[in-house]
Amino acid sequence: MKSIQKISFLLILSLLVIMACNSSGEPDGSMSIKYNELRQEIDGFGGSDAWARLPENPHVAAELARLLYSKKDGMGFTILRTRIPFRERLQGDDNPGYNDGFVVRNSDNTYRYTVNEDGTKTFTLNWNGWDMANSKKLIDLIKSLGDDGPENLTVFSTPWTPPNNRVTRWKENVTGVSSKLDYEIDWSKPDIWGRLRRDKYNDYADLLADFVLNFESNMGAPLNILSIQNEPNYKVEYESAYWSGEDLRDFIKTIAVRFPMKNIELDSLGIMAPEFENFDIDFNAMIKPMLDDPISENILTHIALHQYNSGYDSSVRAGSKEFPGIIASGKKFWQTEVSGSGPHLPTGNGIDNAMHYARMIHFNMTLAETNAFLFWWLWQVNPQNQLFPGSLLMTDHSRLVDSLRLYAMGQYSRFIRPGWHRIEAAASPIRGRAVYSSAYRSPSTGEVAVVIINDTIGDYTISLDLEGADFSRLDIWRTSAEEKLKSAGRQRVSGNKANVKIAPKSITTFYGRVKQ
Repeated sequence: MKSIQKISFLLILSLLVIMACNSSGEPDGSMSIKYNELRQEIDGFGGSDAWARLPENPHVAAELARLLYSKKDGMGFTILRTRIPFRERLQGDDNPGYNDGFVVRNSDNTYRYTVNEDGTKTFTLNWNGWDMANSKKLIDLIKSLGDDGPENLTVFSTPWTPPNNRVTRWKENVTGVSSKLDYEIDWSKPDIWGRLRRDKYNDYADLLADFVLNFESNMGAPLNILSIQNEPNYKVEYESAYWSGEDLRDFIKTIAVRFPMKNIELDSLGIMAPEFENFDIDFNAMIKPMLDDPISENILTHIALHQYNSGYDSSVRAGSKEFPGIIASGKKFWQTEVSGSGPHLPTGNGIDNAMHYARMIHFNMTLAETNAFLFWWLWQVNPQNQLFPGSLLMTDHSRLVDSLRLYAMGQYSRFIRPGWHRIEAAASPIRGRAVYSSAYRSPSTGEVAVVIINDTIGDYTISLDLEGADFSRLDIWRTSAEEKLKSAGRQRVSGNKANVKIAPKSITTFYGRVKQ
């Protein structure tokens, strides 16, 4: 009992000290923002709809799209990651229902295609499967938002495996790599692991070209980026495939030849690799081979990583790290998948969990200098409407349940629009130290956004000092334990300065304009 009283006394004493230190009315710290020093361009924010069925109630489905993609009432997301459904199981296989049927097969289960005069193949694809139909419906709902939706919706698609069944056998066993990755293909589960045979590189490139060519007419929006593989050297017991850095390099070189033969202009299509499992990737092994070859380097536009090391990173960076080789390459650097697990990831859907993801975005933008941030599932369907850490939203088809991590993302995504740039900003040491700040601007409209994360139990006053322009106005938006991207009034400004108050355990965005 005495120890509890002692702890309580110390907590109260600490709060009194904080209050006393701030009694002068002077700012606790300052943030120097250099309006004209542009850093990386921001491409946007979003997530994936892979395997996630839309709510059956059309009004709930429309509300889901609005909450995620509306600029006015939602998070203002602009990126959608879809799955290319190449999973194949035949009758007699383990779980034959795990069959997407996207690549149409003949009666003998070989793939149906025609051979063109130049030797390329055109495959017959079934765009009516539930996964593709679900993505199309979501795209239609996003488009129905009109001017309130994304300025330009960016859609990219990822295969978890090349097509493969026990008849076609496009994949082979993984050999010659770490014994932890060697895998004997189970032909009753042909979608799991294995590597694409090199004698099938041309065929697979032709197939992906057909996917690109027919995407817009079937899905209602163009495909902006084609990803080569989800987590290419992460061994799992679900739909997957192995690619080494050299494999990715050589297949991208095959795309460089085959796509133009199929009348695809590579200047208008992004090519992304490798979407590795986390930021602990071996750059030299997995990425450098693609950058060292002039052909693959020329058409590779995006380098993407996932961030599942975040739950195991005990530092404040939540898994972020620098990749000077990626930045030096000039390629777009995207974080394309993250969700929750690990001993250092706060559980639940409340403010501590939200702060973790806010810090992750902050360090991705300021340390890793990424151009985009995506969560894993945008939503999941669960009859009990229990929200799991793998999604931002949950639905039982009749209503939506949200998480605070959704609004932590929204503190960035609603305000920092595609084409904006992060701008140089440095904060002086602030008492408590768990305060993180970054700044962004439109290159043409004079709009600015300053995002400040206060991961402490005390509030702070920070002086924003803008170099190169004067503030015109700043509106305040905040997410805390009790607030969900809530308007908190307008900030008083004086020329290039504004003394802003940051609430405890909150993410605050100051959004406005500068004088032109």
